Amino acid sequence: MPDFCAFEGKDHAKFSPVATASYRLLPEISLLQPIEGELAETLRKCFSPGVIEVQNLNGRKVARVANARLDTCSREIFRHEEFKKLVRLARVRDHYIFSVESTGVLPPDVLMSEAIKILMGKCQKFLEELEISQMD
Repeated sequence: MPDFCAFEGKDHAKFSPVATASYRLLPEISLLQPIEGELAETLRKCFSPGVIEVQNLNGRKVARVANARLDTCSREIFRHEEFKKLVRLARVRDHYIFSVESTGVLPPDVLMSEAIKILMGKCQKFLEELEISQMD
């Protein structure tokens, strides 16, 4: 008698491996005016590491957005009254960032590719059925 039984997720949910798949919109950070000096350092500390960079230009510290993708949308800047009219936070409405984890043998990029193929097949089937129903 074997010590285990090989079951699949279609038999029962407890046999399905679980991993996280999520998406979010790309953050958009706009500096409405130049932010310099100690205010630039304070701004940098309000965001995740790598989002805001403080450059030294002609002996002045100047803040710039280095990588908005790293932002976690913490809204920390709104705790500082001085930033409310200097910084605008938004999200790019047509730019999605997907995060897919894998617990099985397939890496996340292969899982995503296969999921897109399945979705495209379902869309094609829907369009074919729609065309048939319009002919009736």
